[in-house]
Amino acid sequence: MKGIRHLLRDFTASAVTEHLRSQIGATGGSPDLTKNEIELVRFMCGEGSFDWAAFLDERPGSSR
Repeated sequence: MKGIRHLLRDFTASAVTEHLRSQIGATGGSPDLTKNEIELVRFMCGEGSFDWAAFLDERPGSSR
């Protein structure tokens, strides 16, 4: 059992993912994001120091 922290992190990640998808869908590709949302997207797109593409490639069941 992973515990409540894992459940909260999973819920938060799912909620953020759905929010970003709805923003893109509702605005036709130009989402209205907050400063923190923009920072999150920037980090995930490569301005961070972690190689997310390599991480996703090595995960089982990856959709990449």
